[in-house]
Amino acid sequence: MSIVGTYELSKKWKASAVFIYGTGNATSLPERFYFVGGVLTQEYSRINAYRMKAYHRMDLSFTYTPTPKKVRKYTSNWVFSLYNTYSRLNPYFIYFDQEGDASNGTLQVKAKQVSLFPIIPAVTWNIKI
Repeated sequence: MSIVGTYELSKKWKASAVFIYGTGNATSLPERFYFVGGVLTQEYSRINAYRMKAYHRMDLSFTYTPTPKKVRKYTSNWVFSLYNTYSRLNPYFIYFDQEGDASNGTLQVKAKQVSLFPIIPAVTWNIKI
């Protein structure tokens, strides 16, 4: 789901916001761990039996369009934007990490989430000839 809003603040300034929401991606995860020949082996669930956390983010932008000068043969504007404004760590994938040692009974397998793209500011200059 995407919700988009724009608002003209003045003749030179426009504000925009986009909110994006999606249910978590389907994934297969290991359900059991055991040793085969001294090697830790994983037994996976059926295909896509699990879902990761929901994905959502909000992007904001402000566009400044200066008054065009009569002599110039082009128009331009500046866009100041924030991708993922509240810096949500959306899940990209999950992996399992081993800590400890199996020989002394301290082995633990922990799920870890990898996320991409926290808040990203950007400034863009657009030119139209």
